[in-house]
Amino acid sequence: MISERIRFVSTEFKARSEGKNGAGGSALIVVIWVIGLLSLLVSSFAFDAHLEARITSYYRSRIKAEYLARSGIELAELLMFKSLNAKNVPEGDTQQSEWWYSHSKRLAQGLPIRGLEQPLGAGTIVLDIVPEPARRNVNLLKEDDWERLLDVGEIPQEMWGELMAAFLDWIDTDDTARFNGAETDDYYGKLDSPYKAKNAPLDTVGELLLVKGFTKAILSGGLIETNDVNQEAIRISGIEDILTTYGDGKVNVNAASQRVLMTLPNVDEILAGAIIEEREGAADAQGKKEDTSYRDVNDMFARIPELDPAIRNYVSTDSGIFRITSVGSVHGIKRNLWCIVRYANKQMTILQWREEE
Repeated sequence: MISERIRFVSTEFKARSEGKNGAGGSALIVVIWVIGLLSLLVSSFAFDAHLEARITSYYRSRIKAEYLARSGIELAELLMFKSLNAKNVPEGDTQQSEWWYSHSKRLAQGLPIRGLEQPLGAGTIVLDIVPEPARRNVNLLKEDDWERLLDVGEIPQEMWGELMAAFLDWIDTDDTARFNGAETDDYYGKLDSPYKAKNAPLDTVGELLLVKGFTKAILSGGLIETNDVNQEAIRISGIEDILTTYGDGKVNVNAASQRVLMTLPNVDEILAGAIIEEREGAADAQGKKEDTSYRDVNDMFARIPELDPAIRNYVSTDSGIFRITSVGSVHGIKRNLWCIVRYANKQMTILQWREEE
């Protein structure tokens, strides 16, 4: 009896022990899962917090960059104001040592400012101020002007007639299409998304994309198909950088690029280079450039007598309209503001405004 009693107790103890061990193992597994889930939640929260911090930092830098770019427009206005008297500052005057003096003097001479870098706080402003008459006014171009323009833009000659006719139809006041041209009834009104010919001057150069035959490649450069089916597409430089819709049609020779100068009568690459070299001048041993900008058109002809006299009707040496590009940069984040302004009577008037990333 005693031995049977001992066996019963032993069996009962073993059963209870095994039951407790099973429950303990299950509890351990549950604890491990809970810890794992908590770790995932903590990691997720940490990642979200890090991501939100990065996004917040980006938008903070973006806002700072935008205000820096806007400050660049104000800086440009200051330089224009200072340019009114920059030519009259006496030699040796303390103003000549001020940071703004050389830049304002360039504007007073009709010369462009490019790549002016001005640190401000944690960021930087990079500023361009270029006289807008450094380009050709597209609304005032004559047929021979268009031919030189399209030649500089590397547009195939077989396309010239159609492009010129379509442009003239777009800006004239009637509804009669020229040969190879286009008006509302015979072309624009029959497109999948129809619209009317403007029959008025362009407001912006980009408006050319609405005119029959003008493409993004013709404006900005790129590959273009020719009328010859046996010829592969060719790469062209485009014409957008040569054109504006502002000014009286005269080109500021103190600011015009080589490509713009080559659209003037009988000005080739060599003569255009000579005009630029003569106006920029050489630097002395200290890196300071002598003032060699053209005082007026007569001064330019006196210094470059090879120029065609007909150019006199195409050029000037001053400007009251400017193209300003201001780039604000903070921690690698940039904001770009672009505008065209008129400066007269010590007041800046914005004519066009565009914000870019």
